[in-house]
Amino acid sequence: MPVQALNPHYFAMRTLLFTFILVLLSALTSAQTFSNIAIAEASTVCSIAQDEQGMVWLGTENGLYSYDGYRTIQHNTSADGTPMATRIHSMLVSHNIIYMGTERGLLVYDIRSGRYGHPLGHSPKDIRAVTMHQGRLWMGSATGLYSCSLAANDIRLENRQLQNVYSLLSTPRGLLVGTIYGLALRSSGGSIRRIPIGNGQQPLVNALAPDRGTQAVWIGTEGALYRYDWRTFSPVAPLTGNSIKSLALHGDNIYAGTDNGMFIYNKVSNHISHALHDSRSARSIANNIVWAVFNDRWGNLWAGTDQGVSEIQRRPFYTYTPLSDITHTGDGNCLHLIFRSTDNMLWLGGTNGLIAYSTSHGFMPDNYADIAWYRQTSTTHYMSHNRVRRVYSDGEGRVLVCTDHGLNIYNPKTRQMRNVIVTDPSRRYSTAWAYDVVDDGMGRYWICSYMGGVFVVAKEKLLNATDGVIVADRHLLSQLQGIHVWQLVKDGRGRIWVRMYDRGLDRIDPNTMRVEHVVGKDRIINDLAVDLKGNVWAAMDGEIRCFGMNAKDSRTYHIAGYGSDATAILCRVEDDMWAVMGNDCCILRADGRSMRFVVPGFRPLAICYDRVSHSVLLGGNDAVVSIPTARMNEKRQRYRMFMSGMMVDGKPFVPEEGSTAYLSEVTLASTQNNVTFQLSDLPFSGQQPCVYAYRLKGIDRTWQYMHGERHEISYNALPPGSYTLEVRQIDALGDAKDEVLSYGVTILPPWYWSLWAKIVYLLVIAALLVWIMNFYIMRRRLHQERLAKKRIMQESAARSQFFDNLSRQLKQPLGSLFGSVLDMLHAETDTAGVRRLEQMRHDVVDMNMLVHKALDVMQTRPDNDPTPKTTLEIVDFCRRAADDARSHFGKAVEIDYRTDVPTAYVCVDVVRLQPVLAELIDFAVNNRNAADPVRIAITTCDDRVRINVTIPGKTIAQNDIPFVFNRYYRMPDNIMPADTNTFALVHEFAEQQGGASVVHSDDNQIVVTMAFDPAHTASASSQHADSAKAAFKEPDADSADARLLAKITDTVEAHIADSDFNVTRLQESLGLGSKLLYRKVKQMTGKTPIEFIRHIRMQRAAIMLREGRFSVSEVMYMVGFSNSSYFSKVFQKTYGITPAEYSRG
Repeated sequence: MPVQALNPHYFAMRTLLFTFILVLLSALTSAQTFSNIAIAEASTVCSIAQDEQGMVWLGTENGLYSYDGYRTIQHNTSADGTPMATRIHSMLVSHNIIYMGTERGLLVYDIRSGRYGHPLGHSPKDIRAVTMHQGRLWMGSATGLYSCSLAANDIRLENRQLQNVYSLLSTPRGLLVGTIYGLALRSSGGSIRRIPIGNGQQPLVNALAPDRGTQAVWIGTEGALYRYDWRTFSPVAPLTGNSIKSLALHGDNIYAGTDNGMFIYNKVSNHISHALHDSRSARSIANNIVWAVFNDRWGNLWAGTDQGVSEIQRRPFYTYTPLSDITHTGDGNCLHLIFRSTDNMLWLGGTNGLIAYSTSHGFMPDNYADIAWYRQTSTTHYMSHNRVRRVYSDGEGRVLVCTDHGLNIYNPKTRQMRNVIVTDPSRRYSTAWAYDVVDDGMGRYWICSYMGGVFVVAKEKLLNATDGVIVADRHLLSQLQGIHVWQLVKDGRGRIWVRMYDRGLDRIDPNTMRVEHVVGKDRIINDLAVDLKGNVWAAMDGEIRCFGMNAKDSRTYHIAGYGSDATAILCRVEDDMWAVMGNDCCILRADGRSMRFVVPGFRPLAICYDRVSHSVLLGGNDAVVSIPTARMNEKRQRYRMFMSGMMVDGKPFVPEEGSTAYLSEVTLASTQNNVTFQLSDLPFSGQQPCVYAYRLKGIDRTWQYMHGERHEISYNALPPGSYTLEVRQIDALGDAKDEVLSYGVTILPPWYWSLWAKIVYLLVIAALLVWIMNFYIMRRRLHQERLAKKRIMQESAARSQFFDNLSRQLKQPLGSLFGSVLDMLHAETDTAGVRRLEQMRHDVVDMNMLVHKALDVMQTRPDNDPTPKTTLEIVDFCRRAADDARSHFGKAVEIDYRTDVPTAYVCVDVVRLQPVLAELIDFAVNNRNAADPVRIAITTCDDRVRINVTIPGKTIAQNDIPFVFNRYYRMPDNIMPADTNTFALVHEFAEQQGGASVVHSDDNQIVVTMAFDPAHTASASSQHADSAKAAFKEPDADSADARLLAKITDTVEAHIADSDFNVTRLQESLGLGSKLLYRKVKQMTGKTPIEFIRHIRMQRAAIMLREGRFSVSEVMYMVGFSNSSYFSKVFQKTYGITPAEYSRG
């Protein structure tokens, strides 16, 4: 143990020295003005860094944040949504990559992509220090010293003995390592050398920083700050006992963050200032525990504390001074005027009195003890009213104060105020509310008042008045445009300009007292000012006008964004004219240039040019802002703005392409159409805080002015499309000239508005148009077809009627002729006569067959107008018919004729009987299958005459027997499928003649029988007819189905010409269900109802085409078709040939 440690005098001297240092430190403690930035989700800022763009990055206990001068932005979530919230002890930015030493290990964040990278190798946990040394990334953790090659992505353990590393510093001599056990140096060869700090226990080394301009190193330990020149450690005595957590250097200053605030040590002058948190001041450091200090590229100081980050701008554009820093009291005052009198007194007036103090260098008091605060409640510095309207200094330096209770004349010797009220001779009007005063240079004061007009009084009279109330020498009221006068100014010619409180501007010649109305009562005048040339400037609604002493000096400035509802304050600043409108400060320069800037978070209520400090002073609520005019004359940099962040639907958004700050355009989905653009011009860079205008091309038609403090632009419900966000700097006149940002935004359309969807829509629309065109074409065609059908049907009906009439007229004489010829044959005995009569009979038969085939409609529909009946000897008639058949078919067909009676007479229509019998015989011959002869037999039974025709080799199923008389019944293997059903013709003829018919099929043959009453008496005939019907009666079930089929056939035939007739209308006509109708028709015909209707149509068409009386088109319409191609297609499918070919052959 050293000897001096045992000497008690040593301890006493050391204690005295330490006490002296503390007293000196407290004396050196000075207030520092900070801007404090709070982070909502995190309070402790442990590390600070800056990227190439100038953005400040903050490492907190809750992850990574960035700060752009207006807002903090979170970056603590990975691309896949994994939380990255962890305490970040240290940060290093290299090539837009942030390497972070955290409790979780090494984290890597790519600033350009806006995403976290993959971990580098197997990173150790609890990394507290990172640095670059010899091309490798070095990490100090609780488990040792590690390094990593960024190219190879390998992490290796360099030294396990150097544990609990808290700081690292790359030096030419090697890597300095600060640990919990002291300081060590790792050489380039890898050897470790311990560097002892003092002789005792080695302290924790929290911070290391290189000394600029020398090879020395500053070392912050848990208890002291040292300067190490590689030989000796030199402590900074005033900081002894403080835990130095962080270090930063700028110029000759060393900034040390401790548990006891922040110390600023000047290594040249050894001056120390101490920044501590003051709960009474929002401008003090945020918290006394300072984890990190950092100097950015512009020399600004950043301090990371337990309650956010605090900033000191190295070269601020303006200085914000709270009123409490001037008065050293907690009293406030809303400052509406700032004035410097000729005796270097600065006057701050507002709603809570008038503050006056002497200042000979800047605007801060020379002696804080000499500050006077004039108020009506003050016993030491009384003033008539707390509301101060104007402070004026005349040519002799006298100070007069206008208040809401008259004038107050200041006595500089006693520093007291004397209240005087000026009245008119009638004492009706007074300066009880004195608003302004001006010296006309002719020994008179002009005073204006609210509700009083303008008063003119001699200076000596006012200054020497012993009474508190004096009478004015001249009172101007009725000549003015208003009773309420707000402001007075004197131009270069000595004329007095009068601004009304409400509206209007007057000018008074002080020699003649002549009043001239310069601006009428239709305009509001906000403020007046006089420049160096004596020109009067007026701020009016929407413009600023200069009334020049010469016509060439008069001009008008129209300022965009300055409307009738805005107010402006004017002030001459050297050769320029300043106009304060809201938060904006506009400078109209004498050289014609102009500029505009804004003081964020401060609304100026007063403006004054301080000729002593060469600054523009802005007064506001409890504060003064000072702007050096020298900053206005600096060479202006080209302003740059970037997109620091973007919010989509209220949430932070990082595009897939990378960070918005490094992109020029972004593409969003259709649902991402609520967008907030977060812009920054890095206000802490020291540049002039400009005013910007923006527009989103495609949405905004005009420029929108950005007056907000956060530089955020929001658009909601943006429709799909491509837009460009343009941001420009605006000058004093509000013109958007210099573009500082152009950013593309594309909102993709929803899927139903995509390109492919539009193509589909076009195709659908085209198809719809084609369908509509086809519909109208088809509709027109159908209309034409209906007209054509109607015309053709009318022509066909007329033709049919003609043929019917012709047939009827021919049948009557033909029937008489037929009967006469047969009677003559019976009576003729001469052989030659018989031959002639037989030939005549043949001719009559041929003629009858010709009429039957060409004119008779019996084949296509029942004949309801029969010819008269004739008594006929049926045996001879049938014999002759058999002979005609033998003559027609020759020996190829054997026809056997038999009868069991020599003669038999029946009363029938011989004209109809002859072709029906011939058709039946022809049908039997054509459909026989065996070699047996066709037999024709005449028999009498039950007093009935029967004609039996036997078709050999053919049979009909018993199930089909009830339907053989249906007109559309088709016998199996019928070689003439298009013919009319012969059985139906026989049955219809027999019923029309009062007879009966029946078909039997057995023993491989078909027998067709027609039974007629013998030609005796009518009663006998009726009786025989009843008995015949009884004899031929079929079973009930079969008769019911036959009747149903006949009803179906009749219904179809009745509507055969109707093209709209279908199965639905058929079942409605019959009153049957669809299933029952289908089952019955299928059972009886083997066809579906649709096929059966088509079969009837086709068979009727074939018959009509075979007759040859109608054209194909006429037949088509008559059988219910409207389209010729479809009719031809169906007909060809049924018969194998087209309708035209069928009609020809």
